[in-house]
Order: sequence, then structure tokens, then C-alpha cells
Amino acid sequence: MFAVFLAVFLTACSVEPRLTSLSIVSIDTWVKRNNPDFYIEPLASPGTPMTALIVPFRVNQNIEYARGLGEQVTKYVWQTWTRDRVFPKFLFEQGAPAMSAAQAVALARKRGVDLAVTGAVTYIISGGTRGDSAVSISMEVFDAASGERLWSMAHGGRIETGQTRDYIFFAKQNRMPEDPIYAVTTVLAADMGGMVTNWNYGHKPPPPAAPNPPPPPPPGPAGS
Repeated sequence: MFAVFLAVFLTACSVEPRLTSLSIVSIDTWVKRNNPDFYIEPLASPGTPMTALIVPFRVNQNIEYARGLGEQVTKYVWQTWTRDRVFPKFLFEQGAPAMSAAQAVALARKRGVDLAVTGAVTYIISGGTRGDSAVSISMEVFDAASGERLWSMAHGGRIETGQTRDYIFFAKQNRMPEDPIYAVTTVLAADMGGMVTNWNYGHKPPPPAAPNPPPPPPPGPAGS
């Protein structure tokens, strides 16, 4: 059992042995976040799984390269939802200019899909491999036929470099991903996509667990 635990632990870390100083153990960082917020969600699943189109997100911060950054974050969301099969058909209108919800709905109709997905990068900071990185996004899903807003959600997370911690025989430090914005965004997209997937395919959450049965009565006295 110990060997299995050790193998699992070592897959997420690396060790730099040193003869004259503390060895360094590098641990993969993880995305810190809470549960996503869902402000609007449908009451019932569709009769058949719906298809969708996503348009580039706008960036709310005053950043010089905002359009390219918004498109890159949108691409990460699109890749994650495509991987997770949130929709049986999911188009990405790459290179499209910023558009309103009404324009996105009209484009979804033109492309022959059921839903239009829009969004915004409400906060983003990239520290690369040496600093903290954070992403916050909001997303909305509209019915292409009626223009009704079906989903409204938001989520945010961060990756922190942390401090090197010295122990008696080794020092522990966080190992940052090569692209922290990708790492954070894909985790956020997966969190939000789970709810949409369950709705789109009619999955229902399992019923609550039944209460534990009462314990058996204590045995009677010997010879009874």
C-alpha cells in the first residue's frame, strides 16, 4: 500500500538531490477556486441534445492586446467543452469581432446551431512561471430560436507560486505550468461545463443517500 501511495505522490513532483545543500522537491501547483456561480439555468433538459456556437469573449480590462487575449481564452474554453462533449456539435467563430448577444444569436441561426455562447474575461493577470496568475470569466448561453437567455454563470481561479518551504532534509517549492492562463481557464471551463453537459443530455443527479440503518442490538447474555 505504501508503494502505491509513493508512486502516486512522485507523479506530481520531482526531486533535485544535492550533496552540499537541501534537496529541492518540486510540487505541481493546483488551481485555487470556489464553486462556479450559476445565476440563470434552465428548469428542464431539452428533448434532444442541442448544438452550439461560441464567439470570442470580450475583455473588460483596459489591455492593449485585449482582442487577441479574449480570443485565446475563448479558444481554451472551446477546446475544453469540445473535449468534454458538452454539445454534440460545438463551433468556434474564430477571428470574429466583438459582438452583442443579439448578433451572436443571429450568427448561431445562420450557422444552423441551437445555441449561442457568449462571454467576458472579467479579470486576468499572468505571472508566467515566476508569479501568480488569475482568470475570472462570465458566460451566457442563448437559445438561437427565441433569443432567450438559458444560462448565466461566472467562475474564477488562480495559481500561486507560493513560498519555498525548508524542512530538515529537503526544501519544497511549487512547480508552475508553462502556460498558467491555459491551466486556470481549462479548469474553470470544465467546472462550468459539467452542469451544462448534464442539462444538455438529460442527466439527473442521483437521489440523496438514505440514512444509515440503525446499529444491530447488542448480543444478549450468554446462555439466553
